[in-house]
Amino acid sequence: MYLRAQILLILSILSVGIALSTPTLSHAGLQLLGVETLPSGAGVKSVIISPNKERVYSANLEGMSVNEYDRKTKRTLRRLSFIPTPGKGYNYKTGEYFDSYEEKPVELDITHSGVYLWISLHNAGGVVAWRLEDKGGDTYVEGMPFRRAVVSAYNGEVTHEQEVRLLFIETGQTPKVIASSPDGKYLFVANWHSNNVSVIDISSPMPEDWKKLRDISARIPRGMLVTPDSKTLYIAEMGAEHIMEISLYEPNEPDEPDESNETGGFKNKRSMHVGLNPRHMLLHENTLYISLNLSDQIAALDLETAKLKIGPTCTRPRTMAMDPEAGVLFSVCYRDDRLQAFSMDTLELIGEWASPPHPVGLDLLTLEDGKMEVWAANYTTGVLTVYTFRVAEETTEDAAEETPEETREEK
Repeated sequence: MYLRAQILLILSILSVGIALSTPTLSHAGLQLLGVETLPSGAGVKSVIISPNKERVYSANLEGMSVNEYDRKTKRTLRRLSFIPTPGKGYNYKTGEYFDSYEEKPVELDITHSGVYLWISLHNAGGVVAWRLEDKGGDTYVEGMPFRRAVVSAYNGEVTHEQEVRLLFIETGQTPKVIASSPDGKYLFVANWHSNNVSVIDISSPMPEDWKKLRDISARIPRGMLVTPDSKTLYIAEMGAEHIMEISLYEPNEPDEPDESNETGGFKNKRSMHVGLNPRHMLLHENTLYISLNLSDQIAALDLETAKLKIGPTCTRPRTMAMDPEAGVLFSVCYRDDRLQAFSMDTLELIGEWASPPHPVGLDLLTLEDGKMEVWAANYTTGVLTVYTFRVAEETTEDAAEETPEETREEK
């Protein structure tokens, strides 16, 4: 599968072109320095770079596993493989449930200054926590639910295996995106099929103190983020055309809403119209960037003026990543097998590169000397594609646009 993915990548690059760039006021373009593919697992869904920039983690939905990589060497260090239990999966094309397993990892988040990796389990209705500091990473708490997994350590080959028990916290149905507040108080989990967001208290450093507090109603929530001051939560409602803005108040604040509030105690400040099927969000200063899945667009929303700027993308934009210093916003398109780069100021296309097949997850790391690494999770072949870029002063290659094929699907 790894060799097949490399062949597909090379063929796609040859057919699409290495860089298709258009100069903008803020940038002349990006120079692609290199592309690497790394084996991950069947149905790799997401990728996240650790806060210390030393590790990278990928969630493999169909492989029922999570991989840990050394970011610099690109070598696999550990694999967390869940011991499956029977459950029901969901077919997004037919809208029907089928026999499957519960332990299907979707999205990831890292909390407590890099100590815990949180994993949403698509069919289990909950999340688990993996302690990254330990060789195994067991987070078992007596008397509390848990999920079993095997941690395999690698040094070119498997050198050690250990069974662990991971603390399991129940959320709603079909949990996906996980977002934590920078102050370390809350973990938010977007639940696709129960139309709500679970709020978990993680303020203690001890897993035995963690607990679910409430649910916030939302129409098919997907993307979420918390502002740097930990005062506001934004929720992208894929089942609507809006972004919800939730105030995260302190319990003793005088303007605390009563418990009958539909958000479960948090204050719903406003709902902002942004366009069809908002999926993922990023925040820089006072601008919210949103991928609009079904309309094949990205949007930039000014949170002060509520003015909205829209730009076209390739077909079915999924996850985004950005480098604010360079002023570049990246996005992957599931249907067109592409990575695209846009100006954060104008939303104009800077360049696009092949990313086959079916990229879903994305993360970015700024390096020295004007370089950046962009990690894409390619769902179908279960590989990570790592692009190394440099911000270029000039770009001579012109873009040749392709007409995207229409489709409706959430993977």
